[in-house]
Amino acid sequence: METETKGPQWWFKIKRYMRRSLYVFLFLCFLLFVRVFLFQIYSVQGNSMYPTLEHGSVVFVWKAGFAISAKFFGTELLYTEPNINKLDLVLFVSQEDELVVKRVIGLPGEFYSIEAGRVLIDAKELLENYLPKGTYTSEPSTSVFLNRHHSPFLAMDKQGRIPPGYFLLLGDNRQYSTDSRSFGLVPVEKIKGKVIFYF
Repeated sequence: METETKGPQWWFKIKRYMRRSLYVFLFLCFLLFVRVFLFQIYSVQGNSMYPTLEHGSVVFVWKAGFAISAKFFGTELLYTEPNINKLDLVLFVSQEDELVVKRVIGLPGEFYSIEAGRVLIDAKELLENYLPKGTYTSEPSTSVFLNRHHSPFLAMDKQGRIPPGYFLLLGDNRQYSTDSRSFGLVPVEKIKGKVIFYF
């Protein structure tokens, strides 16, 4: 009688353990899916986005629709067309393979011009209320960029039209920001997500 009860109890324990392990595995797969395809939390490094973001600011990034890294193939995979609007804050991969937050200033097809410390888009001065009063936007200097061969980034001049699939990104702290003025226009596949909340 004793051996008859031990057998089923042992089997029930195994089934309960396997069921719990399956739940844990599915939960971990869900978290991985969210992290890769939907959502990311990122801590800002440096003050290139000051005063909007400071060093150590935490941003919540929405990744749905943006390119994912396909390290195995050594490239970026863009699985759909991302929704990127002017003045959005976006997270992208720099030429140094670092994650960086900058602001979208120019969209594909737009004509940009940087003159007398101002940014003009399609011949109209861009209204940038988030910048401190008196902010001066210096002209592009892509000397660092031009030393990099086979870079997906596209060198920019003082003015020009943004090609399809590229974006003009600038930091809010214009005097101390390394942005499109130095590394060029950013290809859409390097943009990993849009900042939806920060503190």
